[in-house]
Amino acid sequence: MKLSNNERIGQCLTLLSQVLSPYLEEKMRLVYGNAWFSQVKQCISNKNNSNRSDEEILQDVSVLLSVINQRWDKVFKTYLSPERGLVNELIEVRNKWAHNNCFSADDTFRALDSIHRLLVKIGAEQQEKQVDVHKQSVLKLLIQEKSHSTQSNISQGDQKIREELKELLDIIPFQDPKLLFRALTHRSYMFENPTKTEGDNEQLEFLGDSVLQFLAGDFVYEKYLGEAEGILTQKREKIVSNEALAIVAQDFNLGKWMKLGRGEELTGRTNPSLLSNTLEAVIGAYYKDSGIDAVWEWLKPMLEQLETIKIEANSSNISTDAKNRFQEWAIINHKQNPEYCVIHESGSDHDKVFGVEVRVNDRVYGYGKATRKKEAEKQAANVALQKLGLIDS
Repeated sequence: MKLSNNERIGQCLTLLSQVLSPYLEEKMRLVYGNAWFSQVKQCISNKNNSNRSDEEILQDVSVLLSVINQRWDKVFKTYLSPERGLVNELIEVRNKWAHNNCFSADDTFRALDSIHRLLVKIGAEQQEKQVDVHKQSVLKLLIQEKSHSTQSNISQGDQKIREELKELLDIIPFQDPKLLFRALTHRSYMFENPTKTEGDNEQLEFLGDSVLQFLAGDFVYEKYLGEAEGILTQKREKIVSNEALAIVAQDFNLGKWMKLGRGEELTGRTNPSLLSNTLEAVIGAYYKDSGIDAVWEWLKPMLEQLETIKIEANSSNISTDAKNRFQEWAIINHKQNPEYCVIHESGSDHDKVFGVEVRVNDRVYGYGKATRKKEAEKQAANVALQKLGLIDS
């Protein structure tokens, strides 16, 4: 029998309560010892719970979430940070569900996603998988609904995007606004809002990085005719560094337009890594939209600006020129550029982790692991420099 949205949410809240009850007791005991349950009672209304047994109280997901919220700083912040937003959201979901409010498919998917993420954080693998089954069922319904949308709705969608991104489109005149919207879409937003976008910006970021490398290379070649290859490489890498790109992105307030999930909203709009990645995605999207000449016309003043930017030495946890320095070493000692190879990927599509080796002449010099290929490459270069004794470990 087909489940209603409210029934799905109810079943998943029950799964959540099964996990939260022993989890809450374990963490509360660590702080309050045998007085932990008296602390639970202090967090709830006696009026609503005076006739309930202790067991019934600890099976109520509303009580469990409320206790976690009220004892956040003293008990749960260490274990669940930064998931407090999920806890508050699920309190609201539970209250709406208890009052028989109707949930749309979008609302249901978001609620199940929040439950799923909290279960993952707690480490409840069995319940997490059960909730994921419900999530996938709702996602299929959302995809079906989306496939039934008419061409007129698509046109209306284009117009809506144009209105939303008008200021940015005045700076970068895209013909297809959907491409710009996708370039601004972080994977966290796509995962939480699967029907509101056609995909995230990671492939466009890859394309934009290649376009930027090419144009930056041409720019420094023309400007510094006669310079040695190592010098040209150094100048190009400075132009395309994440830190320099982030500064330019901030100059035209790109963070304002980025589409981020809840977990990224807190600091994502000023996060240098996200800003630089998004700018590369916009470059890739504009190339697909209008071609290389249009990208060059837009980028040329930016390249000149990028060349003059001064990067603070402490602007990144890992030296921004780790790849540059290792590349210089490889060219001087082996007459070739390093090769960065992805040797494994792990995690789900929306939360991948990349393992990267850096090699010269098929010899492995370093390994790095991160949620972004570029960051993993930078870590691998940093390890290589440490092994060679060129930087302190």
